[in-house]
Amino acid sequence: MSDAVAWHTAIAHRFADRYNHSPAFREREVVWRGLLERYNKPGGHVLDAGCGSGIMAALAAERASHVLAFDASSAMLTLAANTLRPAAGKVELQLAAMGDRTLLQGRSFDLILCSSVLEYVDDWWSAFDWLGSALAPGGTILFSMPNGQSLYRRAERTAFRLTGRPAYYRHVRAVTVLFDVERGLHQRGFVLEDSHFYASAPVLSPVLRPLGLARYSDTLFVVAARRI
Repeated sequence: MSDAVAWHTAIAHRFADRYNHSPAFREREVVWRGLLERYNKPGGHVLDAGCGSGIMAALAAERASHVLAFDASSAMLTLAANTLRPAAGKVELQLAAMGDRTLLQGRSFDLILCSSVLEYVDDWWSAFDWLGSALAPGGTILFSMPNGQSLYRRAERTAFRLTGRPAYYRHVRAVTVLFDVERGLHQRGFVLEDSHFYASAPVLSPVLRPLGLARYSDTLFVVAARRI
C-alpha cells in the first residue's frame, strides 16, 4: 500500500479541498453523516481507519466520547489535526498503517469507520478481519468499496488499461460488488445491516437513480455490518 500512501500524500490538500467544492464529496459527507446518525452511539468509542483529512472523525466526534483516528500519510494527519481541532479533547490521532500490530493493542470500539481505504490494500479482507477483531460486542463497522457493478467504473477500468488514466487507478487493488461483500461478511460471522450506493457518475446516475438502478451507475457503496 506504500505507493497509494505516497500518492495520497502528494494530493492531500487537493483531496481535502474536494469536500468544499466537489458535489461527489459533498454527497459522500451527507451519506456518511446519515449512517453515523443511525449507528454512532452517544458516548461510544469510535475507530476511524484511514482518516484522511479528518472529515468522518469530526462527524463521529459529535456524539462519541472518544475517537481514535489513524492514517499512514503524515500530510493527511496534519490536515486532520486542523479539521479536528474543535474536538481535540475527544480525538486521538495516530500515524499508522492498516494492520499495524502496535496500534490497537487489545482496544475495542463500538463503531469502526473505513471510508475509501480498503480498495488500496493488497488483501482487503485481511484488513477487514484486522479491523473486525477490534469491534466490541454489538458494535458496527461501516466501510465503503468501489462499485464493480457501475457501468462508469467498468469504463474507467477500460480507459486505464488503454491510456493509463485516471492516474489513481494504478493504486486500486480491489473493485467488488455488494453481493460478494455480503457473502464474505456472512462467512466471517457478520450480517449486513445496511447498504447505500453513492458517488454520482456523470450522465448515468441522473438517469438510473430515479429508476432504482443506482447500483449500475454510482461508483461507490457503503455497508453497515454487525457480527452475529
